[in-house]
Parts: sequence; structure tokens; C-alpha cells
Amino acid sequence: MLWVLTRPKIKSETVYFMSKKIFLIAGEPSGDVLGAGLIRELKSQSRVPIEFIGVGGPLMEAEGLQSIVPMDELCVMGLWEVIWQLPRLLRLINGVVEEIEGAEPDAVVTIDLPDFNFEVARRIKKRALSSAKMIHYVAPSVWAWRPGRAKKIAALYDKVLCLLPFEPPYFKAHEMEADFVGHPLVEEAKNFNGQDFREKNGITPQDKVLGLFLGSREGERHKHANVLKEAAQIIREQDPDVKIVIPTLPDFEYLVLKAIEDWDFETIVVSLPSLKWNSFAACDVAVAVSGTVGLELAYIGVPHVIAYKTHPITAMAVKRMIKVKYAHLANILLDAPVVPEYLQGKCNSLNVAKGLLSLLRKPEDRAAQKQAFAKLGQRLRPEGGVSPSVVAAKSVIETLNAGPKAKDHSLSSTST
Repeated sequence: MLWVLTRPKIKSETVYFMSKKIFLIAGEPSGDVLGAGLIRELKSQSRVPIEFIGVGGPLMEAEGLQSIVPMDELCVMGLWEVIWQLPRLLRLINGVVEEIEGAEPDAVVTIDLPDFNFEVARRIKKRALSSAKMIHYVAPSVWAWRPGRAKKIAALYDKVLCLLPFEPPYFKAHEMEADFVGHPLVEEAKNFNGQDFREKNGITPQDKVLGLFLGSREGERHKHANVLKEAAQIIREQDPDVKIVIPTLPDFEYLVLKAIEDWDFETIVVSLPSLKWNSFAACDVAVAVSGTVGLELAYIGVPHVIAYKTHPITAMAVKRMIKVKYAHLANILLDAPVVPEYLQGKCNSLNVAKGLLSLLRKPEDRAAQKQAFAKLGQRLRPEGGVSPSVVAAKSVIETLNAGPKAKDHSLSSTST
């Protein structure tokens, strides 16, 4: 319930609401990070209390989100994988839509997860029972595939918050507000110390460390665990002293341990969020399942390769629609094949091992990647040196204050 305070009529008839309500939807760990930062900065910038409800993970809940559904219920990867879970997903979508309409929020902020979130937005628009401002955080890759989505998204949302500087024009072309807010890596990847991690885990300066990143989704781990295991075995046959580090998230630690329980070589599994960046930086080389982690490794300067395969039907459909030369976002941003990509048929243990051995044995190959990665920072930072979460929160507040209802529903910002 919103409590109304009417002030004396001096120069205006403004009604100040004592609180605001924002409904957020995130369905995967990267979205949980973005959502947590956004909530934190909205609380900091706003002069009125804000109630946060919706769907999110532990980081968003720690910032005050009341989550109505476990976050991982929302995320299914791939066309074929979605088809057999469609009835469950449709029930979830309907349930979330009804929760939004019942909560009567001032704004709905959907974070990434486009297939799920855009269907929620479409149904809200069609039913026309909510007057909430609609904002999407993380622009879909219309520059990579399905560019026609930009026009459809413009019909559903009031604004999109973009992580990459070249994205806003694709949406502004359809008269949609779009702000470049910067990439969360700018504020996340700070003060890491790989040497400290190595010392605490008995890894000497002479040891080589191979990082294995199995993916944040169960389907990814299932498809790629054996490929990465066999690649690691090949490398250890060449150099038995190579240390294996497997960074993961707390929610996935048990599943990762189950996935590697039959591995016949020692590994260091890292799940504490506080050790994430140190464990990344401790790696001399790494292999990652294609996704957010690849850009994270590139941003902090870790030489690596990526590997990825999905269901053949999904791969066939995506191949027909793809508009870019590369899968790795660092390669796309740098417009060069800096990071080797082993996709679909090329995603096998032998290819991955060859790529990693080349990096391990050739300092010039590692140096070339690091030199290219150094250019990424300037392309991911927002103007003015502020953090992306600050810019994103300011943009959300501007949207809440915009339009004909701004005079009666003002939400002031204390930050620029």
C-alpha cells in the first residue's frame, strides 16, 4: 500500500508518495549481480523508500528484494531445451504477470533473459492491466542476430539499458529510449590478487595453473564437463605439474563436485564469491564455456580459449540468423579472432587441449592476447568515471519521473 502525503499548496499541487515499488526479474547469476547493483544504487539515490519485489537470486535478496520464485526456475538454454519445458515456463510466465498486476508496481525492470522476460512484457502490454514503466536491463544482441527484435522491443518497453556503447542506436532508430550505462565488469573486477590465491593454495611461482570454467547452467555443465576433463588430462600427460582450478558459484558447488567426482586428478574448486577474481587472476591460461565468463577473463587479462556446443537443432537455427563473425564478445568488441573459439563440431577435447597447450608453451601467444585485452576497459566504461550501477539507477529514476505522470509521481535522485 502507498501512503500519500499532501503538502501545502504553495506553487504547485504536487502529491508526494512516501514509497515506490519496483518489480525486478532476473533468472541467472549474471542478472543477479546486475540486479543487486541496481537495487543498491536505487536505494542510495532515491529520496523516498523503495520496495523491491520480483524474482532474483541471493545477491538481490541481500539488497532487499522479496523474491517470489527461485531464480533458477526461469532459465532454460537453447531452442530444443525450451520446447520440452514449455508448459512449465508458460505457467511461470502467467504467474509472474499476475504477480505484477496484483502488486501494482511503479516500474518493472526485467534483467537479461530475453525469451522469458519479453514474453512477460508482451503479456503485460496485451492485457493492459498495469501502468508500470517498463525497463529492460541488458540489451539483446540485435546487432548479432534477429535485428528485427529492436522494433518489437520498442513496442513493449519504455527504455533499454545497454552494456555496450554501440547498442543504443539500434533501439533509438525505433524511437525507443536507450542509454549506455557501462558493463558491470568495470565495478566488479577490482583489487584482485592472483598471487595471494596461489600462495594460499600451495601453488608456486613456477607452477602453471589451468582454469576450467564449466558454465553456470546445468545443461552447460552436462554437455561440456567431459570435454574439459579430457582436455585437462591431455595437458597433464604433457605436464603433470599443471594445477587445475575450477571456479564456480556457491549454488553450483555441489553440482560441480558431482560432475568431477570421477576425475582421476586433483582439482581446486573455488566457490566463495570473495575469492572469485583472485582465482581467475591466478590462472596462467583457461578454457571457458562461451558466455559472460569469457569476457570476464579477457577483461582481467587471462589468456584463454572458449568451447561451446548445444543441441544440433538449436545450433542450426542460430547459424541461419547470426550476423557476426565471432561468438566471444571480446572478439566482437576487438573485431579480431583474439580468443580461439571451439564451437559445435570443433568443441572436442583434442582441439581444446591443442589450443591450451599453445598458450602454455608460447609466451608470445599469451602476450598477444593480453595486449589485445588491454583495449577492452575503455570500451566498457561509462563516461565520467562513475560505476555502471550508478548510471543504471539514474536512468531508471529518470524513466520513473518522465511522462505525463511525473508531476504526481516524482522520485528524486540524490546522485548525478
